[in-house]
Amino acid sequence: MEDYYYFQHRSPASFGVKHKSLTKPNKNIPYQQFIQLAVPAEERMTSQRDDIQGLRAIAVLAVIAFHINSGWLPGGFIGVDIFLVISGYLLTSVVLRKKQSDSFLFIPFYIARIRRIVPAYLSLLAVTSVVMAFILIPKDFVNFKEGLISALYFNSNNYFANHNDYFAPASHELALLHTWSLAVEMQFYLLLPIILVAVPRRYLTCVLSLIAMVLLSHSVYRLAGGNDQATYFSLLARIPEFLVGSLLALSSIGSSWSRQRRNSVSALGLFMITGSFFLITAEQPFPGLLALPACIGVAFIIAARYSLLNDILSNSFLQWIGALSYSLYLWHWPVLASSRYFYESYQLPSHIILAAMILTLLLSYLSYRFIELPFRTKSSGSRQLSKSVVLIGMASAAIGLSMPLNSKLLEPLPIEQTRYADGSTICHGQILASCSRGEVQSKKNILLLGDSHAAQLNHFADTLGNSLDIHIKVITGSSCVPFSGFDVDRLPDWARAPCISQIASVESHLDSADVLLIAGMWQYHALSDDFLKGFDLYLRSTSDRDQPVIVMGQTPMLTSNIHRLRRFNALGSSKNAGMENTWAIANQRINELVSKYPNAKFLDPSSFPLFATPPFANNLLIYSDDHHLNEVGSKAYGEAAIGPIRKILTDIFSESNEI
Repeated sequence: MEDYYYFQHRSPASFGVKHKSLTKPNKNIPYQQFIQLAVPAEERMTSQRDDIQGLRAIAVLAVIAFHINSGWLPGGFIGVDIFLVISGYLLTSVVLRKKQSDSFLFIPFYIARIRRIVPAYLSLLAVTSVVMAFILIPKDFVNFKEGLISALYFNSNNYFANHNDYFAPASHELALLHTWSLAVEMQFYLLLPIILVAVPRRYLTCVLSLIAMVLLSHSVYRLAGGNDQATYFSLLARIPEFLVGSLLALSSIGSSWSRQRRNSVSALGLFMITGSFFLITAEQPFPGLLALPACIGVAFIIAARYSLLNDILSNSFLQWIGALSYSLYLWHWPVLASSRYFYESYQLPSHIILAAMILTLLLSYLSYRFIELPFRTKSSGSRQLSKSVVLIGMASAAIGLSMPLNSKLLEPLPIEQTRYADGSTICHGQILASCSRGEVQSKKNILLLGDSHAAQLNHFADTLGNSLDIHIKVITGSSCVPFSGFDVDRLPDWARAPCISQIASVESHLDSADVLLIAGMWQYHALSDDFLKGFDLYLRSTSDRDQPVIVMGQTPMLTSNIHRLRRFNALGSSKNAGMENTWAIANQRINELVSKYPNAKFLDPSSFPLFATPPFANNLLIYSDDHHLNEVGSKAYGEAAIGPIRKILTDIFSESNEI
């Protein structure tokens, strides 16, 4: 994305002017100092292409628009492909010119590439590492570190191509995801000069065309085989796009075109790019053949050169954006990704989008002004070395300090706040001879049955049973509410057999149970008409045999990651949890069934002050995930439920003096 800077940028005084003569920079004009790109004299070319700078501006604006909201510009990600064509064109032009004059040297060439790309890139990695150390929870920071290591040696395209970790944050929250394209460019920069120098000029067009066709065919084949992710990030799939620019640099196409033909060809190129922006979507297999229209469109515009469109692309605004485009590309994505991580949503509020873009522009300007330009400016060896040592030292320190900072910023949670019960002390999903809570010797017996939302009540049952002198027998299973008539067929295969066994176990304990206590994830079960019918029939059967039933409402479900909430609140954000609403609707539906039968009572947890501000209560985390309580929460729920359940049980046992 940096190869435009092989060309000397002209004075803004000539923006939009058709005359193509060079103008001498005036260092006394502040704006001119900003826009003037400092390029070593031996790498400057006599020709200049402000229209290419304008294309870069269009490309980065398209990418940013797509990343803000893919609905705005469905194919905006193709802006990256525009960059690749431009890079291929400019890189090939530079190498061939130097090869022709016998002045090309590999080591100075690669050093120059490093000097242009690495300083701003390394600064981005350092700053992002520190910010992520603060906001990411430790599990997510581990994933970030893996991506960071790959990004440090420009291998992030291969890392993300194989990045299938189920527990990783959503892709729109991965702060370094965008570095894949920079990795692809750097890898291409290493390879292409070798080919351009090794192959005689008269064979280059044939060789590069053959490479492009073979790799394009390979890309199409892999996409047809369903390897979309690996192909999207692959250098091999992107080389044909670079080579579109390279082949253009090798040709003389457009040199003899009339003004009218230039206008027609550039307009066609613009149409092909714009059409790609709006007609191609992220769901389609890409790059492959779908990348060709935009890539060829870019080539048409570059070839047209002196057209009306090219003059428009040379306007001062696009030149300004184009000058910042590398830094804009670097910074916009981490700003958006960190915002989405905080809000836990791809869609961001309008004021946050505005703030993110202002911050992006500010960071981009600072990066351009104080990092990009100083390192592009050729200076003495000692001064250049000093700048490099300072930058590398500061970046290394920032990246190094971010590692321990993440884990030490917040004390790890006590084990009882990370789970709803110790798996070795409960019998969830198992049939054991004894799975008892509360006062085991008590003559008053409650049978607690249900899915994991009942399993989370083990400590609830201990607290309640010990307080009210009740023995509580527990039978729970994954996704299963084990009552006769439960619709087992809708369960996953692995859960059916255990559920059938648990139903049989419940049936064998019904006669000894004074009260049934039933809990479940009702928002899941209430979606099944068969479940609702079966549960209704079961409640009717308990009514017929006059067996008391207490149905526990589902505890509130969140849309927020509880560990992120804890971290953000510790940093002083006072962020409120997002609340899911289908659990409340399901509770209402279950309550309607329960209220039909006089022997059944419904206990709504949302009426308890304990659940006023989930996942916290009394400044303690009481949830283990977005819908299960932890041990602390289960015990607190048991304490809060003593009064309401005592009232219900008083009538059942007619022993109010003992309950």
